[in-house]
Amino acid sequence: MAFRFPFHLLCLAVLPLGGCTSLSPLRSNEANPNNSVVVKDGYKIAFIEFGEQGSYQQSSQLKNALDLIQNTTKPLVITYVHGWQNNAESGDVEKFETLLARLDRAPAIRDVGFHVVGVYLGWRGKLTPVPVLKEFSFWNRKAAAERLASNYDCYDAIASISEEARRHGTGQQYTVLLGHSFGGLIVERSVAHAINAEIHGHAAADRSMPADLMIAVNPASDSILTRQMIAALYSRRTENTRPLFVSITSTGDWATGTFFPLGAGVAAISTGFNPVGVPGPAQRAESERDFYTSTPGHNDVLVNHITLDLHKTIASPRGHPALETNLEHNLSAGVFTLDGAGGKLDLWQIRRVGDIDVPYWDVKVDPSIIKDHGDLWNERAEAMMAAIFRMANPMLNPHAAPRATLQRAPDFRRLQAPLGQ
Repeated sequence: MAFRFPFHLLCLAVLPLGGCTSLSPLRSNEANPNNSVVVKDGYKIAFIEFGEQGSYQQSSQLKNALDLIQNTTKPLVITYVHGWQNNAESGDVEKFETLLARLDRAPAIRDVGFHVVGVYLGWRGKLTPVPVLKEFSFWNRKAAAERLASNYDCYDAIASISEEARRHGTGQQYTVLLGHSFGGLIVERSVAHAINAEIHGHAAADRSMPADLMIAVNPASDSILTRQMIAALYSRRTENTRPLFVSITSTGDWATGTFFPLGAGVAAISTGFNPVGVPGPAQRAESERDFYTSTPGHNDVLVNHITLDLHKTIASPRGHPALETNLEHNLSAGVFTLDGAGGKLDLWQIRRVGDIDVPYWDVKVDPSIIKDHGDLWNERAEAMMAAIFRMANPMLNPHAAPRATLQRAPDFRRLQAPLGQ
């Protein structure tokens, strides 16, 4: 206990600072019933906000978002859950909107006939603007994100959004769920519930997932759930299928690579851990402590993809930057482009490593693509995410791998491990 007290004292020190940010919705519909929806030239965006306990702040925000999707022909719906140090009025909003605008202008998106709709799921990821003290809000805000992920309303919003989009019919819509930092934690837990429902036949394969593609960037969550999901998918022989969930983590992310293990390590002092099986043919075991104190992209036994610089360049086939090129062209074997010098495109690859081939991609990303924890809106990161979007989207990519069949009995031999180690 002597080791835990100072750490938790620091965490508690920021609690009174909760008054620095409003508990009321920042995009309130009270005075203007349509305030939570913004229609721009070429795209639309709706805001849905949640309180400290994960409850809707205004149910009208959800209704407005669903109406927006319903009234949009062939919607490409991108739902974004922000992370630490952000809310529904932070600079993160403008960066998300910039991506929406660019996708709307992309020739590949227009050729398919998509109309871009963004849904911004907001919560109080930013507790205080006070320098230094705001850094100590990490664990307090992690607890808030866990409440959002475990309680009902946030997942209800995510599921309602995908359900409304799917009403347009097969081939007439596509949904992406994107989460950053603690938003990645929320997205991963949403995916876990959906995967379990589909595995056990409680949902149809074309309607079970909270989106057609889920991406988490620098997720600030432990890797216990990641290990469990990868094991469940591995036991059902899901090889050679397109990704359902992609977790991407920069090796330069100090928040999840250094700060998270330190804090989790302190909490682990008074926690019990069992040996658990590591997914894969080696059939070995490790203490669950190793998963409790590491995030998915910093746990080397779970990482199953890396980004690799091929040290080759090409000219853009249509003179477009990397993001647009990645949406237009299906380069083989996970190859994608990044903007290089002199108008050239550098060739990179998302390469599978290890013995685990499942539709949960745990990707370790070079810091030249994502330099640190908050660096998800740069040109190179967005180009890589566009490549993943094409790899997983049969509407853009006729050569996309088939979707995994999850409703099959597990092969328990794949889960065996010498747990007595």
